[in-house]
Amino acid sequence: MKKIIQENLSPDEAKTLWKYLDDACYLIAEHQTKQLSFQELYQHGYKLTLNKFGDFAYSQLQISIHNIVDKLIYSLNISNDDQLLNDFVKAYEEVQQFSKLLAGILLYMEKTYILQKSLKTIKTICNESFKIKCFEKDQNLATKLLNCFLNQIRNDRNSQVIEHFKLKNALQILIDINQEQQIKNKEYNYIIDYRINDDFYKYFLERKLIQDSNRYFKEESQLNLNRMTIEEYILFVEKRYQNEVERVESYIPKISHQKVLDCFIKNYITYNAQYISQGLYDFIENEKTTIIIKIFQLFVKSEEFDLFIKTLSQIIIDDLQLLNQNDNTLQGFIKLYEKIFSLYDKIVCYGNNEHQYKFHKAIKNAFEQVINKDNFIMMELNKYFDFLMKKETLRDEEKKIQIDKGFLIFKLVQSKDEFEQIYRKYLCVRLLDQTSSSLEVEKDLLKKLRLECGSVLTHKMETMFNDLQRSNEDSQKFRQKLSSNLRDTIDLDILVLTSEQWPIEESQPIVVHTELFQWQQQFTQYYQSKNQKRKLTFNYGLGSVSLKATFDSNCKKDFVCSVLQATILMHFNKQRVYKVDQLIKLTNTDQEIMQSELENLILFKILIQNEEENSLQLNYKFQHRSYKIKVQPKKTQSWAICSKSKTKQSEFQINQKEIVLDRRVYLESLIVRVLKTKKQLDHKDLFKYIDKDAKSRHFPVEIPFFKECIENLIQKEYLIRQEGQLDTYIYKA
Repeated sequence: MKKIIQENLSPDEAKTLWKYLDDACYLIAEHQTKQLSFQELYQHGYKLTLNKFGDFAYSQLQISIHNIVDKLIYSLNISNDDQLLNDFVKAYEEVQQFSKLLAGILLYMEKTYILQKSLKTIKTICNESFKIKCFEKDQNLATKLLNCFLNQIRNDRNSQVIEHFKLKNALQILIDINQEQQIKNKEYNYIIDYRINDDFYKYFLERKLIQDSNRYFKEESQLNLNRMTIEEYILFVEKRYQNEVERVESYIPKISHQKVLDCFIKNYITYNAQYISQGLYDFIENEKTTIIIKIFQLFVKSEEFDLFIKTLSQIIIDDLQLLNQNDNTLQGFIKLYEKIFSLYDKIVCYGNNEHQYKFHKAIKNAFEQVINKDNFIMMELNKYFDFLMKKETLRDEEKKIQIDKGFLIFKLVQSKDEFEQIYRKYLCVRLLDQTSSSLEVEKDLLKKLRLECGSVLTHKMETMFNDLQRSNEDSQKFRQKLSSNLRDTIDLDILVLTSEQWPIEESQPIVVHTELFQWQQQFTQYYQSKNQKRKLTFNYGLGSVSLKATFDSNCKKDFVCSVLQATILMHFNKQRVYKVDQLIKLTNTDQEIMQSELENLILFKILIQNEEENSLQLNYKFQHRSYKIKVQPKKTQSWAICSKSKTKQSEFQINQKEIVLDRRVYLESLIVRVLKTKKQLDHKDLFKYIDKDAKSRHFPVEIPFFKECIENLIQKEYLIRQEGQLDTYIYKA
């Protein structure tokens, strides 16, 4: 090449210079650079730009690049399918190499002319020319390349060997050739940045890739569904999914990863979710935890996670309803609860917080739906706790473990105040009959109830335990006050119970024997001297007497009997025979109660009955193999606790009047407390506060009952309505 050294160029000289540059471009494209001097070429470009021939050079440059790129990709038109991928990557690499060398030669032109005028850079021109030649100008070549890419992916899915690295580079080219240039001016320094623009990739390949994947996944899933069991299908899908994850991460552009995987899940899981969920019942019954975890993982990725939750909930409800028909219902509920939540703990870590929340809520709602359908489970739970408290063969630690299991079911009971009312009756019987095998366990359960529901619910039961403790202390102090002679005469234990806290009905008052009445008077005087503001009312139906008797032949016995039975027997110290009517009059009781009290006395032959005269005589020749004999009627205390109609303990009923009254008091106090803090709330917000607290602690709040409490508080002048806004309440100090 001949050197041109003129400083001021004419148009003809400029054309001559460009001719040298143009010839050099073709030589560079053909890799014949040995005869070129890059320094000289740079000077030519420098002179063209310096002498204001930039416009001419730039227009000629575009033409040259288009022609050279056309020449570089020519081999793609004649490539066969096996070689096309390699030729495509090779052609792009050659274009990029050419672009770099040319940008180096024309560096001054690019920095001072192209960037200042915000024109397309050499790299951009090369990329656009490559895109136009391959994908826009020649539609046959574009279709050929598209089919090549899709066939490579399909072959890989069919376990055929492909070159992952080559395919990855080829797909990345579709993004790289559409880069957008951004020219920035920083202190008269022009800097160019290239921003990724994936629009062309999405238009040309991604939508076709998703369509092809959709078709492929659908055909494969249906084929395997028809020939596999649900368990086999799940295992196949899990393995297939892992393969697809590896595939997309290996060579498919990142922007398409989730779309391809979503397409997979949609065809393999979402569209077949109804069929897959049918196997859940069998998997849960047979405790196939591993396969359930795999189903959960797949449903988490799909749009049908709610169907998984719904199916699981229905399975739980069906199982619970089936258990509801068995004799051992509560034990079955506890086992199913432990089983389901054990499964929950194992699989919930495979989902996010939303999945955990939905899963837990669904399980809880399923149990609550059956448990709160009626009061049956609540009653069974009370019997279960009562059984454990009375069972003497279990150690305390074993009892606590069993109680904890039952407490899981208690947490799901919505009407906890109704549970408390029944539990308090069972507790009352255990404490008064002294049938509880461990007070420590009793108090431990009471502590759990307090933590779960608050002191409002457990206050009465705590008072019951406090009453027993105080009564024991008072009895000891009373005995210490007596002289030693009187102390040997009688051993008196009196339980002083707070009337409003113990679920005890008043028994019919009777006239006790004089000796018993004297001791009653002494204790009353002692107690009221210590507690002047309290009034004692004796409930003889709950008491018992250990009565020592001596019969003929010095036969000594100790009878454990009721207060009324003791009174009857002590009257026989004065005379041998009494008519039943006389005893009724002496004791001030009625015929029905007298007959029930006499039943065991006659049965044990302590008294001999003359039916013709309706009279009773003491059996002075009484004999029995035991020294201590319990003649007290069964269920006497339970009768006194429940009602005057002798309701059995096993038939405890909920006192709805008491429940409504307690709920009203609690709800009104809660409303006042909330409004006292918030000062002013509208109806909806106030109800949300009240419902949340009441539901978690005691009972679900019904809107009519809530409104009734509001009106009651307004009448009592605790609240007022805001003027002009009747649904807004203000606390009235």
